[in-house]
Amino acid sequence: MKNFFVCSVAAVMGFVCLVSCSEQESELPSTSHQLRIVTHTREGEAPLARVYLFNADNTLARTIQTDDAGSYTSASASIKLPSATYTLCALNASDLAHFQIPDNPTPTSVISKAANQSMGDLLMATASATLPDGASEVVDMTLQRKVLELSTVSVSQVPGDVTGVSVSINPFYSGIQFNGTYVGTDPVTCTFDLVASTTTTGLWEITPEQLVFPSKDKPEITVTFTRGDNEASTYTYTASEAMTANNKYNISGVYTEPLGVTITGSITLQPWPTDSSPVNFDFDEQNNSANNSGNNNQNDPNDPSNNPTNPTTDPSEVPVAGKTYKGCYVVSVDETNRKAVLFSPNEEKNYSAGDTDPAVWLTYLKSKLPDWPSVKDVTGTWRIPELKEVKALANISGAITATTTYFCMEKTSQLCAQPIIVAAGNVHIDAKTYTFDKNTCFRPVIDITY
Repeated sequence: MKNFFVCSVAAVMGFVCLVSCSEQESELPSTSHQLRIVTHTREGEAPLARVYLFNADNTLARTIQTDDAGSYTSASASIKLPSATYTLCALNASDLAHFQIPDNPTPTSVISKAANQSMGDLLMATASATLPDGASEVVDMTLQRKVLELSTVSVSQVPGDVTGVSVSINPFYSGIQFNGTYVGTDPVTCTFDLVASTTTTGLWEITPEQLVFPSKDKPEITVTFTRGDNEASTYTYTASEAMTANNKYNISGVYTEPLGVTITGSITLQPWPTDSSPVNFDFDEQNNSANNSGNNNQNDPNDPSNNPTNPTTDPSEVPVAGKTYKGCYVVSVDETNRKAVLFSPNEEKNYSAGDTDPAVWLTYLKSKLPDWPSVKDVTGTWRIPELKEVKALANISGAITATTTYFCMEKTSQLCAQPIIVAAGNVHIDAKTYTFDKNTCFRPVIDITY
């Protein structure tokens, strides 16, 4: 995976990078604020990336290309921008020629496979960055792979009179928006014509190593045996679960006459792994399309196609304001842009900035954000909560159970503290203050796109 460190500093201040890297810089008036993007990757992955910056109205502000720093560990670029809030979308630069990318995109613009191109590897990340007057900001972006690989496809114990074997898998998403939402229109079908082995009787196989976007819900696997010019037997199976990104799949079928065909599969898990654990699923002659419609789940009450009232999406996977999501309290949700603000499940006290000045405390707290504990399956940038967000947390039942004073931002660059009084089970929001001590609690929030 790739880690992106995005730093903004006032134009009159210097920036000391912790790694050696080269830069590209776009000059604007000196009153603008500098946004520095530093990309980090693990060994074996190129550090180059293309970063799109969108204004608050979702128009494209800039496109930045990080510059190779001569090391697999880092690359960087710099740009000067007016003080504002920006949405950043980062794409790995190595395989972008394989994709159709709009010239002037918005966060909802679609990235899809380019015509006459094979699918390339695609890693993405999104984040928000605010450049306030006279303050520094750090945004940490972790790129996540948005495609899967169909590594091998095989069918064994194929009868000797079979002259051709093909395997089709569908539907797969056809594209992805800059905000990370997959596109379900015009779903993709992957079809493979297998080749008979010259060393193993009855084995037909292919190693496509084909990249594709994840499947749209549970994929259907179809195996077709061809005999002669016009005779064909087709078997279908609906998988028990979706095929997801950043996994490599090995699909293998065994024809067990007269029972039919048994399909077995193996899946390897993140990060883009080499080891695998088996996921097995079967279908037999009842799945022959000559006998029925090919829906092997027609008697399964858990199959959404047999139970219209069964939702296709787990409601727990969608953040709801006032509820919990991935163990975090949700303080706000923007359903239109599929964004949400979550409070960290962790909080810390006993901090000391060595000064009473709120500006000193603000710098001190921001230095703690890059190392704040991560939350599984939650990607974004930790920041100090706004005053209104702390008040929203206090109004969530069970979120605050003991009297606590929280650090928060009253304005863009003004740190304050909000006391929350809990007495006899009731929560009272006291008057904010600008004094802090070791009992003042630090509990960051994170902006996510879901």
